[in-house]
Amino acid sequence: MTGFPSQPDDTVPEAPLSKLDTLVRETGKGAIRGLYRIWAKTYDSMLVAMLGYEAPDFVARALAPHLPEGDLRVLDVGCGTGLTAEALLTHRKAEVDGIDFSPEMLEQARDKAFYGELFRADVTKPLPIPEATYDAAISSGLFTHGHVGAVAIPHILRVLKPGGLFSFSVYWKVWDRGGFSKMLGKLEKTNAIEILHHEQESHFRMLKNQHIHTLVVRKKN
Repeated sequence: MTGFPSQPDDTVPEAPLSKLDTLVRETGKGAIRGLYRIWAKTYDSMLVAMLGYEAPDFVARALAPHLPEGDLRVLDVGCGTGLTAEALLTHRKAEVDGIDFSPEMLEQARDKAFYGELFRADVTKPLPIPEATYDAAISSGLFTHGHVGAVAIPHILRVLKPGGLFSFSVYWKVWDRGGFSKMLGKLEKTNAIEILHHEQESHFRMLKNQHIHTLVVRKKN
């Protein structure tokens, strides 16, 4: 695991996204939906082209070595505009479905034609998907800035087959505050999951003090 300080270096200017962290924590889901309604058409160009966003590549690269051979059905959780599915498909052929709460983001994802099915849903609640449907799930950019806490993880695990994999990123500022450290510890202790990969890395080439935890877990029961 690559280590990073738990607190940012005070000598480095505050990164632009730190202001978003405060905004999201102080507003509700309606405001977040409004933000993504505005952001949907410029999301890829701003994050990838301007800021060098790499989280989709990190979670796809972490997941790929653990995937079994044969046909795969994968759920892209918080799929946004499709960046994570696109990254995954550079490593493995798979049938990918997507889920997101923003209809505008889903519209952008639909235009990219990576997906079989697209669902609109709130992942903090039970998903409108039958139990044990998917071989794997993948997510980047969902667990960040207070959008969605660790409460979503059991809902995602429910739709995985036994032995299914979940690769995801967690923004470092919400690792403890969002309950991820506690939730994953509980799931591991109760033998619900096995943690196969856990690394901390900088996910923006153009920004300092912006780190994520990248994880791959296997559902055990």
